[in-house]
Amino acid sequence: MQHLGVLKEGERRRLVALAPAGVQRLAKHLKVSVQRGAGRAAGYSDDSFEQAGATLVEHRDDILRNCDVVLGHDSHYRGEDLGALKTFIGFHNVLNDRSVVDPYKRPGITLYSLDLIPRTTLAQAMDVLSSVASISGYQAVLLAAERSLATVPMITSAGGTLRPARFLIMGAGVAGLQAIATARRLGAIVRAFDVRSASRTEVESLGATFIDVEGTMEDKKAGGYAVEQSAAQLERVRKVIHLEAVLADVIITTAKVPGKRAPLLITEDMVRSMKPGAVVVDLAAATGGNCALTEPDAVTMRGEVTILGPTAIECSCAHSTSFLLSNNYTTFIEHLLKNADDPEDDILKGTCVVRNGEVVNARYLA
Repeated sequence: MQHLGVLKEGERRRLVALAPAGVQRLAKHLKVSVQRGAGRAAGYSDDSFEQAGATLVEHRDDILRNCDVVLGHDSHYRGEDLGALKTFIGFHNVLNDRSVVDPYKRPGITLYSLDLIPRTTLAQAMDVLSSVASISGYQAVLLAAERSLATVPMITSAGGTLRPARFLIMGAGVAGLQAIATARRLGAIVRAFDVRSASRTEVESLGATFIDVEGTMEDKKAGGYAVEQSAAQLERVRKVIHLEAVLADVIITTAKVPGKRAPLLITEDMVRSMKPGAVVVDLAAATGGNCALTEPDAVTMRGEVTILGPTAIECSCAHSTSFLLSNNYTTFIEHLLKNADDPEDDILKGTCVVRNGEVVNARYLA
């Protein structure tokens, strides 16, 4: 590995995979080229990349032809002339969209996808999923507060007292916990549900109430992720959530299962029973949605209830998200430089999807 190239993301993505601080770290080990304008939408100027030690490159094709390692968070190879052998690094969401791997099945190509990063202590600083989820949970609360017809905190004035808004958070992973923390900081009353009983302590430590539903399925081998629930258990969950939804001013859903459709938690009947002016923000919209009425990247109205289905909400906070992603990718590349020759390295083995044109990842092949 001698020459790293950083691609400009598509128009929909305002992010950049490597910030100037990351360039500065990596420039000690290899040459870094950045496509001109790659960081502009995220608040990073071309000058800042040059000052950090990067060479600016005008066209995407120049990066693909001349760099032996190509970094792009969501910039997939689409059939361009690759030239020499290449290693691609990014966030390719391979378990939910297996077709994205097909263009990389060519001799000489290696693909690493950091949505497969193992949940270990050593890999924590490379956890792109957690970085994106943390920003998403924060942004979901702000989006809901903006759309809600009610104020979030309790407000006392000459005209009387406004009670605090009631938030219901579905899923207490990184996104859910950040949503809880943000809603609590704004003064909301928060109740939360997760199928993992271990999340109760985290939920309660943030000042929210944990909702119990008996019989949820858990798997200690799932690496901290939720597992798919039976149809009967999902129905039990929905009955409990229906009672909660009636009282909620805001529902934020974050429940996802890697490689599966998002579980349906909020039915159309639940939405009909919600109070006028209530808001649903569905962070699982990209994988089918937790709400039956969610439409990806759309605003849906049912009566006086607003349903939002953002699929890239982290991009609305592009500067901060890019800063976190850059730290993740920089740490991963530094690890790759040190351990590329170790076939049993857990992090590289876990994230390598294609090696020399052949699919080698056990999770992808399962």
